[in-house]
Amino acid sequence: MNFAGEYYDGESSKGVSVTLSFDEKTLFVRNDTFSLDVPFNALHLDPQVGTSRSIIYLHKGGEIHSSDHDALNLLERSLPHKSPELIARRLESKLLYAVAALILTVSIIAGFLRYGLPEIARYAANHLPPSTEEQIGSQALSSLDQLYLNKSTLSQRRQTSIRSELADFCRRTECPQYRLLFRNSTSLGANAFALPGHTVVITDQLIEKSHNDEEILAVLAHELGHIRYNHILRTLLQSMGSGVVLVVITGDISNFSDLAAGLPAILLQQGYSRDMEDEADAYALHSLQNARISPQRFADILMRIDTKGAKTATLFSSHPDTQKRIQAFIRAAEKH
Repeated sequence: MNFAGEYYDGESSKGVSVTLSFDEKTLFVRNDTFSLDVPFNALHLDPQVGTSRSIIYLHKGGEIHSSDHDALNLLERSLPHKSPELIARRLESKLLYAVAALILTVSIIAGFLRYGLPEIARYAANHLPPSTEEQIGSQALSSLDQLYLNKSTLSQRRQTSIRSELADFCRRTECPQYRLLFRNSTSLGANAFALPGHTVVITDQLIEKSHNDEEILAVLAHELGHIRYNHILRTLLQSMGSGVVLVVITGDISNFSDLAAGLPAILLQQGYSRDMEDEADAYALHSLQNARISPQRFADILMRIDTKGAKTATLFSSHPDTQKRIQAFIRAAEKH
């Protein structure tokens, strides 16, 4: 195939009209006054952009410009070194390939967010120094105390009684290390939540909603499940997105102050994943059965609290379907 072009020798700005052709290995440049044979390994074809002229760069100097895109496409396919631009352009020219590439990209991202990121966050959470976790929890509690929590109005006798019952509960089943704190909160209402550093906070309002202490223990068992599986720290690290990868690689979490500052927003707006809530529920059910407490207690207090009115995404509003959530507890209670 012959096609037209203009040859520039690299010394003069004036182009010379030439006729171009090629075989398997060589580009032939001809006109009435000279001829030039250029091996394919001695030239570079600039990627085509729209309908503009393409440029063939000669390694020994000089350029050839041509607007015959059909011929240039054939030449490009004949070159032994395929440029990434050529591969990309071929894919872009095929709508099906482009759609498939988009679907593959979205699938990879979705797969990473659904499976990869949680596993990386799990690893990072389980390998953070305990002192760092305690500092994150301490700063997060301080922020919550300033924004949403007040000193508990429960008597010291009542607080001591609940702590004593929880200690007795943990002697009858396996509990992680914990620290139980009481707070009053009209803004959060009846609620309980776990914080990094093995801390569980329960509000006066939840205790007031309970009909007996076994219901309180059932709620605390759920929160101990979040501590047992490090859910809050994992959720916090997942919120970092790709930043959690740096934590795993470097072991550095020097910006824990920023993490602690973001924890209240995660507790109040985002909450735990459905899988984490299910895992904490399963832990609570197993613990209640070991302690010889009816699982019905957990179902009763969940149903008593209006989930639609909950102002946080911690204990009660993370699951949109409370009826479905409590079925395992009701079935277990029937066998109790």
